[in-house]
Amino acid sequence: MQTRNLLFRAAFALTFSLPLSSFGQQSFSQLEDKIYQLNNAQKFTESQALLLPVLTSESYVTDEKYQAAVLLSYTYKRVSDYQSTLKFLRKARQFAQKTRQADSLSAYVTGQEALAHFDINQYTISDSLMTALEKTDFRYIDLENKAKLVMQQGYLRFKEKQYAEAEALYDRALVWLRASSPCDLPMILVKKMQLYAALNRMDLLKDALRLSSASADSCGIIKYHIYAYEELLVIYKARKDANGIAATTVIRDSLNSAYQKEVQMAALHNQQESIIDAEASSELDSQKTYRAYLLWIVGVLLAAGGVIGYSFWRYRQRKEREIAFMKHELKRFIEATKHPPTDEPQPPKTTFNVLSDRQRDVLDYMARGLSNKEIADQLFISENTVKYHIKNIYLLLEIKDRKSFLANMER
Repeated sequence: MQTRNLLFRAAFALTFSLPLSSFGQQSFSQLEDKIYQLNNAQKFTESQALLLPVLTSESYVTDEKYQAAVLLSYTYKRVSDYQSTLKFLRKARQFAQKTRQADSLSAYVTGQEALAHFDINQYTISDSLMTALEKTDFRYIDLENKAKLVMQQGYLRFKEKQYAEAEALYDRALVWLRASSPCDLPMILVKKMQLYAALNRMDLLKDALRLSSASADSCGIIKYHIYAYEELLVIYKARKDANGIAATTVIRDSLNSAYQKEVQMAALHNQQESIIDAEASSELDSQKTYRAYLLWIVGVLLAAGGVIGYSFWRYRQRKEREIAFMKHELKRFIEATKHPPTDEPQPPKTTFNVLSDRQRDVLDYMARGLSNKEIADQLFISENTVKYHIKNIYLLLEIKDRKSFLANMER
């Protein structure tokens, strides 16, 4: 099958909950066979459960979604739900147009649409699609689907009663299909049954029915059994063969009972809705959790920003007050050291009356033996400001350093 690619890697990992890198190409082929076997065993809901989440999850790339849509169209085609078949083919086309292989993938979808419309007797639509592909010499169409499309062209010749041309096209298609997809041989063999009935060659009709049944049995595809016997019933009714009608009806009804087509279709639709609802609910919950987490992060950042901003504002305010005070102290010191403009006697100065209040505070803590940092903590000023005050104190008191200051304090 042409659909053997990355999708099976994704679906295989989804089925067994293991990393994609854990499996090789052989495992992907095994998964394709598994899906094929599930459909043959009428376990369509299991096949759908592998594929439908690929369309609804953001974990898969566009190519994988394209392949999932194509395979889902196959699954619905197995239960003759052609409305859903065409719906998923349209989805596949939408995904195909977003890939780098848009031309080839879109051509493949066109071929599948032609086959689907043909199956529901919409021959005009099918023929227009086939004509578009034929103009490109069936470019991008693999041998299997080329065989099926040529088979359809043969059927259109049959409807026009061009029986020789129809048989030639059927035989050509049989050769290609036997080489590419032998399990699908009943598709053409049943068409040959119609042809032989029109030619009144019931012996050749029975040979075609026998070959079709053998192919359906070997591949375990009950749908092809039903297809063959429904067509045989139409033939017997047209021939007004009462015995053939009675015998064929019994076989056809028995096959339909085993197949339970309607039950399978209902189960597929119910599961489809439940899977889509579950995926949507999960996605919504994830979005809500993400948004709540994002809002929490934003709140924390805003709060942290507010604290940092307030701290910085307080720091700026304190520094501005300290700078203003230092300028004020410097101005007072300059004024205090100026010589008076006259020779009038000045009042006697004491040792400490030239110091400001803040300088006296610093001096007091120095006398107690506190370090510069400890003095800064006591006065709620920076250590640089303390150093500035001490420098001015030394200058005003004519002291060289703290050692000299402490020596004077002990006298």
